[in-house]
Amino acid sequence: MSFTLAFPDSELRDVVVESNSVRLRFSAASVIAADGERGWLRGVVLTLSGATVDGDTAHAFGKLVEGGLRRDGAPVARPALPGALAGDIELALRCANGTALRLRARSLSLAVADDSRFTPDLSC
Repeated sequence: MSFTLAFPDSELRDVVVESNSVRLRFSAASVIAADGERGWLRGVVLTLSGATVDGDTAHAFGKLVEGGLRRDGAPVARPALPGALAGDIELALRCANGTALRLRARSLSLAVADDSRFTPDLSC
């Protein structure tokens, strides 16, 4: 099944910076299934290559309250999971704890762990 990622309400586990790449690991990613059902996926990892990051990565964790992705200046409302984007990538995130990150990269890979299971959102 395919999904799209919705940044707000996702839970960011951590941010790992390695030479020229940045990995964002989610403990629970807020997603929308192909049939329109909202829910959660564990094991979602975003990898930005050729990346620079502005912000405090040590405190970038927990609930996301805002998230915006742009490719070549155009907004990408909900990126596909799994998926990939190339070009001038800009990602802006704000955590509920107040930490803000701005990332720029040449490419973005969105991966889902093989053992990840979709959990429907049962809230009213």
